[in-house]
Amino acid sequence: MGILSSNYFHISYTECSKMSDRDNQARVAANQILYGSIDQHSLSNGTQSTKSMDSVETVIRNVPISPLRRAFCLLVLFDLIVSVILWLIHTEVKSDGDNTMAAFKKEVVAYTFCSSLFDTVMLSTFRFVTLLLPYALFRSKYPWFVAGTTLVSSVFMLCKVILYKYDKTGNAGLQIIAYIVLISSVVISWVETWLMDLKVLPTEKKEMERLLAARERAAHEHTENSPLLSRLLRPARTEESYYSPVHSDSDDQNQDSDDEARSFHSAATSRSHSRTHSLTSSMSQGTHYKTVITEAQRIAIQLADSDDWNKESGTDETEGIVYSKHTKTYGKIFKLVAVIDIDALSLYNDLVDNAEAIPKWNPTVLEVRTLETVDDNTEITYNIAAEGAAGMVSSRDFVVLRHWEQLDGWYITSSVSVDLPSMPPHPKYVRGEQRPGVIRLKHVDTNKVFMEWLLNSNLKGWLPQYLIDQALSGVLMTYLVNLRKHAATLTQ
Repeated sequence: MGILSSNYFHISYTECSKMSDRDNQARVAANQILYGSIDQHSLSNGTQSTKSMDSVETVIRNVPISPLRRAFCLLVLFDLIVSVILWLIHTEVKSDGDNTMAAFKKEVVAYTFCSSLFDTVMLSTFRFVTLLLPYALFRSKYPWFVAGTTLVSSVFMLCKVILYKYDKTGNAGLQIIAYIVLISSVVISWVETWLMDLKVLPTEKKEMERLLAARERAAHEHTENSPLLSRLLRPARTEESYYSPVHSDSDDQNQDSDDEARSFHSAATSRSHSRTHSLTSSMSQGTHYKTVITEAQRIAIQLADSDDWNKESGTDETEGIVYSKHTKTYGKIFKLVAVIDIDALSLYNDLVDNAEAIPKWNPTVLEVRTLETVDDNTEITYNIAAEGAAGMVSSRDFVVLRHWEQLDGWYITSSVSVDLPSMPPHPKYVRGEQRPGVIRLKHVDTNKVFMEWLLNSNLKGWLPQYLIDQALSGVLMTYLVNLRKHAATLTQ
């Protein structure tokens, strides 16, 4: 970095004619430092197309195997194991307990197409090798391999069903097992095709497009209008990198909470892409952040105070109750209410001042890190949530604008997701969206606090709704259990 800076400042007047080429190469080198490796062709000409290609290669190389692809690989392994077990059962029943080894030798050594089912095991082995090599080892993005194995399996089993000599001795159990062996081989092969072609590949394609789009947006911010050295030497996180969604100025109090939420949601998706490096602009962006969190807090409180909540789990506030509600704007949202044995101020101060220590006592959170400080009561944090629903929902990360204050007798912490250029989506995680949410604490008795948490999250990705509901509901109850344990340590 020091060599690059020195060369940049000591270019002689006689070399000014070469400034354009050198500056272009320096910019490419800066992008190498900021965004990862690039090839020699990029260093020589600095073309945007080559850098884009490198971005694609870098992202693809760093993205871990998706949960759906892992599920597909497990299904292929399950296919082989089931085929072997069913064939063993069929052969054992066929021997009728007499000279079992002779029955196995007849199936394998004296194999004939019309009398043995050992070929179903070999067919499953063929599918196992043919599918795991391209889809697990090389992460192929094409459905032709699974389509080919399904076609071969279907044709083979069709011939097998027609030519196979079924047992004629009246052993119904043996016939049933033979039918199961033949049918299961075809059914599983078609399930493999359905999972890969209609689930794995479309989902991965969508996620890859999202990652590349996010990376392209981050790279686009480093335009020719920004000085090279200011991009290289400025701190990674400053107020200059604030980025605010444009909010709605509508203050119509006669609309219901869901209409107001829809207005905020629509406005929050409209992004302002202008960038300046002046102090005035930084202050303006900080004002935008405070306006956004104020609006989000108002919406979250109105949603929490609204009616028509349905009980999901729990019996009373001592145990903790989880409610849910469907809204037009956000779909299903959740609310947790509980009474915890700790005074309100102590719990509030701990949640505000020790947010980065939350992963130490809450296993549903892997990381909390402060990225930007807006004012004394507002900051931007980076959060990573652990896997949910027994691993079926992979980890999510969030960039969250967080605000805390005391209002009308409540201790309040509110939050909403924002986009921050210095923290683009990570290829290892799915970037989730924290929509307007709030945690409210209120003193109810000596060393007792009433807590209310409105959870309003969009986990993104292609997930069945029941998995999302299970994951979010589980997060609330797990959080409450661990919060009680943590509160007990605070009162000691």
